[in-house]
Amino acid sequence: MQEETAVIRVLWMLAQGMVWPWLLEGMCDMAAVERAVRRRFAEPPIGDHLGFHLTDLGRARLVDWYLHHAPLRTDPEHADDWRAVTMR
Repeated sequence: MQEETAVIRVLWMLAQGMVWPWLLEGMCDMAAVERAVRRRFAEPPIGDHLGFHLTDLGRARLVDWYLHHAPLRTDPEHADDWRAVTMR
């Protein structure tokens, strides 16, 4: 998976409620999780009760990606990216 696609997958999973590291470990490349935090798209967990969350910048990046890759909105060449980000 390309680096940017891997970061978008992290943002997608966070938006779907997968906010705990143990959930993301099975769903995402953990290096991509670290990149999302470094790029300020996500904030890391705080203690045992507040999981990862999207920042405003992360949500804006995810919405921008969605508007260009959502099914029926784009040409078929984006289908592989859509599946790489959204499949569980």
